[in-house]
Amino acid sequence: MKSSNKLNILFLTIFSILIFNNAYSQDSSVTKKQLNAMNRVKLPPFVDTCSDNSGEPFKILIIGNSLARHGISEKIGWNHLSGMAASNINNDYAHILFKKIEVLIPNRRICMRISTLSKFERNFHDFNLKTIDSLVNYKPDVIIFQLGENVVFDSIKTKLLFEKKYIELINYVKGKFNPIVICTTPFFPSKDKNEVIKKVTYKTKSFLTDLSHLYLLDKTNYVKNELNYPGDKSTWIHQGIGVHPGDFGMENIATQIFLNINAVINYNSK
Repeated sequence: MKSSNKLNILFLTIFSILIFNNAYSQDSSVTKKQLNAMNRVKLPPFVDTCSDNSGEPFKILIIGNSLARHGISEKIGWNHLSGMAASNINNDYAHILFKKIEVLIPNRRICMRISTLSKFERNFHDFNLKTIDSLVNYKPDVIIFQLGENVVFDSIKTKLLFEKKYIELINYVKGKFNPIVICTTPFFPSKDKNEVIKKVTYKTKSFLTDLSHLYLLDKTNYVKNELNYPGDKSTWIHQGIGVHPGDFGMENIATQIFLNINAVINYNSK
């Protein structure tokens, strides 16, 4: 190989690394201003849904934030109940994942409980675990922790404290049972949060699903840049809606989580 070609390859490699690291250099790829109106809508502690199958129940618990479920809020121009910003409830990641699991284990009755826990994200330093006993009592087979997007570190809410409180949350919800536990990294890339969540996943013996790479690979995972988005964006008043994943992004999120579920269930069935 000619020396000039070697230099070109070296330059491209270094350039790619710099671009990748720069994408993670910020605490979040969205601003606090864009997110400050999200998750402010009052919702019930959880919502349940089950398939029509009469088999033994297989229960999924999703503990997430506005990506999992956001209530109607005319004040910001969000006019339907679903994960933000899916065009309808059937196209958010939770319900896409539900359908995928239905196909995977057709002999079981699939049930899903969704709880938005953005309060933990914003106030993990003094969050009262007793307020989520209804999630513990659900006794799920799979728990998906999709948290981190709304976490902000400061002098009180530090990375070390978030790690400690997140571990406590996971262990509390698991209870004395042995469910499959999956933690996702934030959809909005953050090097600091990714590092913490990886440690949490390791210490709780959970599975890790990386979502932060989706935006780096394809910016159309963001609904504001998504081509042919089937939903109605004309009502959106607050710019924070547009940074959430649209149908294409939701499909990718569901697929990434499902890869872990598919592997574990198939392994345990052998």
